Order: sequence, then C-alpha cells, then structure tokens
Amino acid sequence: MVAEVSFLEVATTLPFKHELAKIHIEQTKYVAFWISMAYVVVIFSTKAFMANRKPFDLTGPLNLWNAWLAIFSTLGSIATSIGLLHEIFSRGFTASYIHIGDFYNGTSGLFTWLFVLSKVAEFGDTMFIVLRKKPLMFLHWYHHVLTMNYAFITFKDNLGFNVWITWMNFTVHSIMYGYYMLRSFGVKVPAWIAKNITTMQILQFVITHFILFHVGYLAATGAPVDSTPTFYWFCLLMEISYVVLFGNFYYQSYIKGGGKKFNAEKKEKKEH
Repeated sequence: MVAEVSFLEVATTLPFKHELAKIHIEQTKYVAFWISMAYVVVIFSTKAFMANRKPFDLTGPLNLWNAWLAIFSTLGSIATSIGLLHEIFSRGFTASYIHIGDFYNGTSGLFTWLFVLSKVAEFGDTMFIVLRKKPLMFLHWYHHVLTMNYAFITFKDNLGFNVWITWMNFTVHSIMYGYYMLRSFGVKVPAWIAKNITTMQILQFVITHFILFHVGYLAATGAPVDSTPTFYWFCLLMEISYVVLFGNFYYQSYIKGGGKKFNAEKKEKKEH
C-alpha cells in the first residue's frame, strides 16, 4: 500500500521529485475524472438555469482569472522551453520526443506536474462562459474534458512525446490567455490576432501528429521508445479530433462568409 501523497508534499519537496509527483497524480486521477463528469453536468445545468436570466457582470473576477492563467502559462512556457532545449542539445532532437530524459525533473518537471493539475482549474473558463451567457461550443468543453483526463491518465507512464505536448500547450496558452486578459480588461484586440492564435493552436496539433507518426514508425521497426500502444493511439485519435474541430472553428470564424470575427469587427467600426 503506497502512502498518501499530498499536493503540499510534492510542491515543497526540494529538489522536485518526479516519482513523488507520479504517485500524487495516480492517487488523484479518479477524483479528477469524476470532477470532469460533474463539470459537464454543472455547465449544462447552469446554462439551462441562465436561459431566462440576465448575464452576470463578472468583469473583475474574469480579469483576475485570465491574469493568473496568463502568468502561470508564461512561467510554464519559460520553464519547459529551458527543459526541452536542454534535452535537444544534450541528447538530440529525435531523442527529445522518444525518451523523457531529465525533462520531468527540476523546474520543468515541477511545471509539468502543475500543468496536469491546472487542467482541472481550467474548467473555470466554462463557468465564466455560461454565467455571462456567451456561446458554449462543443469544441470548448470536449477539449477541456479530454485533455484533462489524458494528462492525468498518462502522467505515470513517462511518454516521451508528452514533453513536446506540454511545452507547446504552455506556450500557446501563454499567448491565448494573454489575449483573453487584454480583452477582459477592455483592450480592443484586432481579429487577426485571434486568427493567429487559432492558427497556433492548430499548428501544435499538426506538429504533434508528425511527432506521433515518427514515434509510431520507430516503435514499429523495433526501436526503443518511451510510449505504450494504448496511450499512443489515445493521443493520436485525440489529436486528430482536435485538428478537425479546431479546423472547423477556424473556417467558421475566419473564412466562411468573410469570417464571423472579421465581420463583427467591421460592424463595430462602422457603428463607431
């Protein structure tokens, strides 16, 4: 029987111990799963509850919410960038995504563990959407639920390609939440910036596909890779679904009929 490992124990143990973090995530993954199920029930119940009510003005809390996620994601991007560059320069480019190396130790390891936990916290994004009566897309909640469960379930298995996935997600989120923060503070951000952020999101999934294809090829030819068949296919199918859904969102928002976001921006300029 493995002793219970608390958040504080992992967070305050110096230097950071990846093995301790794995025990913590393994012990909390089922709780996280049921939270994700409750999340789906709560957001749709809240959406129904708000149907005949006025949207809440949550400007202050939204400012704080986007600010902390922007800061956290930026710090995570910096930490994992350093960790990934260390892997590339010390072991080689290909090795950086087929073996975990030292990435899960030290500061990059600490932020990877926090990254997994933050996927539960990010459910709060959706509460702001439904309480403010903004459109709730399937893409939004599906992406939140699947990414969170994938992160928790695969953490203990030391998947080499998760190194790149973590780094890319942190980096894209640092820009995305920075954009959300500016928007919530009332800064008028051009639609082309939102378009470029969506492009970056799709690009991270495309890069992941290339990495997964190479990992799959190496595994098929007998080369040693830090992966498991089950989680490899889980990740690949998840990433395919993300490309399809985000690609459709990109088309609807920025291409079809001139793009909803660009049309809304033009309309706003005319009104002023």
